[in-house]
Amino acid sequence: MQKVKKWAPLIMAAFTILLCASCQDWGETDSPSGNQVYPKLEKIVTYSFEEEIDPAIIQLYAYSDGNIPTLVNDDERKSSVLHLNGGYAHIDNPLNSVKAQNGVSLTFWMKQVVQTGENSEQDLDGALFSFQNENGTQKFFFTANGWLSYDGVDGKYEDNNPSDYKTGLLTAGEWHYVAMTIRDNGYVVYVDGQKKIDKEVTEFDFSKIVQFMASVPSLYLGYGSGSETQEWMLDDLTIYRNQITDSQIKVPGTGGEEEENNYIIVGNEDMSTPWWSAFSDLVTMQGDQTIHYGFYNHTNGATVYNNWVLILTDGKDQTNDSRVEYLALRADAFGWGTLYSADNVTSNYNMDTFTSDMKGAYVDLTIKRTGNRIQITAVTTTAEGTVYTMNNFIEGTLSGTIGAILTCEGSYLEIDPETVYVGQQYAPDTYLVGPADMSAGWWSYFSNFSIVNTTPFVYTFINNSNATANWNNWLLVVTNGKDRGEAGYAEYFVVRADAFGWGPEGSNYNAANISASYDWDSFATQMKGAHCMIILERNGNRLDMTAKVTTADGVKLGDYTFFYEGITTDIGAFLTVELASLNMRTVGYYPFLNAAE
Repeated sequence: MQKVKKWAPLIMAAFTILLCASCQDWGETDSPSGNQVYPKLEKIVTYSFEEEIDPAIIQLYAYSDGNIPTLVNDDERKSSVLHLNGGYAHIDNPLNSVKAQNGVSLTFWMKQVVQTGENSEQDLDGALFSFQNENGTQKFFFTANGWLSYDGVDGKYEDNNPSDYKTGLLTAGEWHYVAMTIRDNGYVVYVDGQKKIDKEVTEFDFSKIVQFMASVPSLYLGYGSGSETQEWMLDDLTIYRNQITDSQIKVPGTGGEEEENNYIIVGNEDMSTPWWSAFSDLVTMQGDQTIHYGFYNHTNGATVYNNWVLILTDGKDQTNDSRVEYLALRADAFGWGTLYSADNVTSNYNMDTFTSDMKGAYVDLTIKRTGNRIQITAVTTTAEGTVYTMNNFIEGTLSGTIGAILTCEGSYLEIDPETVYVGQQYAPDTYLVGPADMSAGWWSYFSNFSIVNTTPFVYTFINNSNATANWNNWLLVVTNGKDRGEAGYAEYFVVRADAFGWGPEGSNYNAANISASYDWDSFATQMKGAHCMIILERNGNRLDMTAKVTTADGVKLGDYTFFYEGITTDIGAFLTVELASLNMRTVGYYPFLNAAE
């Protein structure tokens, strides 16, 4: 097993059953799948224009009496850029390979050349880019005026038409860094790191535009509005599924580097992995607990068994010859082992398309023990968005410790460390901290108490709040290993969601140990329905807390951190609320989480 940096789908927080279907015709959206999937950002492609253009990827054309686009060296950018002067480019839409969940985003550098002819004006009508169907009868385009226009079978929408008014969004004669998202309820445009447009649209269903952009076959550069785009230059065009975050919005070179995630790679990335040669680290659970994995399955597609395999043992890894293998379960619903029975395996796979379905598929794998029975559920979401479910159970005499290992053949796996945990998993609305109506008074509702023996120890939950005050959200209480009401109970510290905290008299609590970069003007609203992950990590007498927040709209906020020094006992922890309600998802140990650092 190796840890490598990969561009992140910060993705599919996979704690529940997914229900969705692939899009049908352009402009048609999938049936709602509920709130189980937390959209995460995925970089699909970057066109850097640093190398000679491959005509199989980008096709170049000229307008009448115009010029074919060319690559030129730009002194200001200090790189090669695409120069479009009376021409345009066509690209097969890279978004066709994925399923957009709540948005489509683009970032790019652009510069319009100042027009010097008599009566020349800045080109505000020509499209910088457009997405179109095969014959161009349906299209979406965007211009330097921020003119956003959609014309599809399911309706029309436009904003910032330059014939109505000029926005001054992008001035000519200088390079600008543009970061924009088309989301299900509107759109936002940043120029040079500054928010210029942020519009929530109620009179038109913007999810239609999102799915249109992800579904149509063609992306054009410098074409699509019905007006020839005048001379301009383009560099570093990056396309994402879902909504970009602060990391992509900031101007590169000023702290706005692309966001990365450390995926754990199992197998050879050229998919040449021989059988029984590559393994994930052993993950163990004691008693009635759950082990969960989320990973991407990359296969050569040669056979149905060239995919992931789950091994369940008596707590020993593959190097221990005395291990008992209770189960080896393959992705194609086949298996073996001392407790395996083919009668216990069910799936709704389409075996006619299975080998292609598994290419780049995301697998949500849950292993839940109850007494002497272990239930395995694998929910597979294909790159096109089709969802399959496989269930299996084993039953019989089991050891107190169960070990889990992932391996593969003719394939490789990308495991997301933020999805791998051992502990308890909760279905939505089955474990609330505080009433759902958010009427909880101060110090009146609490999560279950946990002894934090092994770290990283993590809580994940949906933070439901009334959005009236910044402190009406989650609170974390860390104790000396004892619960409320227990003899000798003492608190080390309490921290609130809004980067505030305290400790009792004599505590080593220090407010200077808090670090957060929240936008306090929007914080209360952003926390309403946000997915939260609180991570506790102990190192000797020091405990570090990191809170990761993803808003209900899929926007990832910057990390909120705190550390406490001077811990001399066991650690206990619980959550509480005030005028809020926490819809708990998981509580437990995340063994691979340090791979994300």
